[in-house]
Amino acid sequence: MRRALWLLPAFLLCAIGLPAEEPAPALQYPIWDNQEPVAEYAQRVGLSPTKTLDLGDGVKLELVLIPAGKFIMGTPKPAPVDEEGFHNKIVMGKALLALGGGVLLVLLCAIVIQAIQKRQRPKFTLARLLGMTVAAGVAVLSGMHWRQSVQMMEMAAAEYQAAKARYEDANADEKPWHLVTLAQPFYMGKYEVTQEQYAQLIGSNPSYIKGQPLPISNVSWDDTQEFFKKLTAQTKQSIRLPTEAEWEYSCRAGTRTKYYSGDTEADLARVAWHGVNSKETAQPVGQKEPSVFGLFDMHGNLWEWCQDWYEEDYYSHSPAQDPQGLTQGNYRVLRGGSWHYDPGSCRAAYRFKHPPNERMSYYGFRVRMNASKSP
Repeated sequence: MRRALWLLPAFLLCAIGLPAEEPAPALQYPIWDNQEPVAEYAQRVGLSPTKTLDLGDGVKLELVLIPAGKFIMGTPKPAPVDEEGFHNKIVMGKALLALGGGVLLVLLCAIVIQAIQKRQRPKFTLARLLGMTVAAGVAVLSGMHWRQSVQMMEMAAAEYQAAKARYEDANADEKPWHLVTLAQPFYMGKYEVTQEQYAQLIGSNPSYIKGQPLPISNVSWDDTQEFFKKLTAQTKQSIRLPTEAEWEYSCRAGTRTKYYSGDTEADLARVAWHGVNSKETAQPVGQKEPSVFGLFDMHGNLWEWCQDWYEEDYYSHSPAQDPQGLTQGNYRVLRGGSWHYDPGSCRAAYRFKHPPNERMSYYGFRVRMNASKSP
């Protein structure tokens, strides 16, 4: 019964015609609701909220659980504000407020006039008290409805302007947006792979600026594959780069704004090192605010390699979630921006590309591991 309920949202989304990436496989885990703490989700599905891989010689690699979920991938076109609907609610609130206030005033005047005529104190009968109570209640509730409708209209207008700005900032390869389902939870590196971790497995450190705990840089996509080959052999776990869909879902962590922290450059500064605040160099991992998933530096510091080949029209024919990629090309995808780039390139939906065999001082990566209930 519970499994059938998990499938209901997907059925409804298909029924109303929202775009979908591809038919989702049978769900084995509940879909995260964008609100439940990951630790509680992990407990509910019987998975550890974190994992630690031992790389040897006391070098550890920390990962956090990313729950199964749905998200909007890319940059959607904003829906216009329903001004007529809000206007009707506001007008109705005003009318009911006037009606309730008018009835209350009429009742009060009738009581006062009667008292004056009879030269006695005003008498409040049960019927009059009941009528005044109802009228006052209508007036108060209508006033609250009116005020709430105005506030909701203002909030909707502000969100529309923010969504419009996001859409106008978006590149062509971020469109059209998709509703993507990631049916299986997985683990993602809490930090970008560090120089210590990389050197422990590979035996060398290609970074121009060396130090701990700086992230490994100046690595190509091909270099990451050698790292994963050795890491998989040592840990006996299924480990690779995240796909674009997995990366963007992990970065957004339930948000739809430019950055998981908000839409402004000040919001970005709380969570990322980029071209404005980095002093033109990579910074130690984990110094900025994490996302609700517990991931650090998903925006900025280093561009992060993804598993996929880059296609400009990738979103037009529904990106596949096959870890090995169903397409070929000349470039691999990088996400997240870096210390060398402007804030706009740090957006969650921003897509970057580079040949898989080339290295840059602002290219790095993080690991993605299959979820299992083993220790």
